[in-house]
Amino acid sequence: MRRRAAVAAAALLALVSACRTAGPAAVPADPARTAGSVAAVFAARERAWAPRRFKALYRGEVAPKAGLAVRGFLSLFWDGETLEWRASVPLAGTPRAGTIRRGGADAGGLFPGPLAAADVLAALLGVPVELPTGEGALLRGGRVELRLPSGGGRAVLVSEDGAITGLVLAGGVRVELAPGPLVPGRIEISGREGTAALSLESFGPWPEGEGTKR
Repeated sequence: MRRRAAVAAAALLALVSACRTAGPAAVPADPARTAGSVAAVFAARERAWAPRRFKALYRGEVAPKAGLAVRGFLSLFWDGETLEWRASVPLAGTPRAGTIRRGGADAGGLFPGPLAAADVLAALLGVPVELPTGEGALLRGGRVELRLPSGGGRAVLVSEDGAITGLVLAGGVRVELAPGPLVPGRIEISGREGTAALSLESFGPWPEGEGTKR
């Protein structure tokens, strides 16, 4: 009797664990909702990737799977083509500064994991430079999941109000986004290598000729 109870308890525990870890079920998105979500991504992309210069300061925490969590500040300087970044402490590996170029391949070691430059810029600007077509759109957890042409599992997640609130990047890396003033107010990145969370402290124009010191 005790053995049966133990087996039943173990089965129940496994079922509860599976329910906790399983993501929301996905169903094909309604065509009208899909069209509206694609249009929202187009508009957000035009705003985010238009020629502009800005600087932003984020308070961040990076927690690799192996090792201690690191907290510090991350300064970003964007001129429309190149992102210069400065960290008060090394957020991933050893670099405390780096450059990420639009169309480049090197992500500069800013976050844990093998993210491409386009992936890092998409997370920091809140929307990828490539545009979805809407083909194969899914509704998952109240958000429309729009696949990106570059593949690798990449997708944009659009809420019912048209806000881009998440990204799926290569290698199963997921990004949760909270709206902010032309850049995300909060960025949460999770993947096999660990997690990173950034909260916006300040944002403003970056005048021509001004350096990148925080």
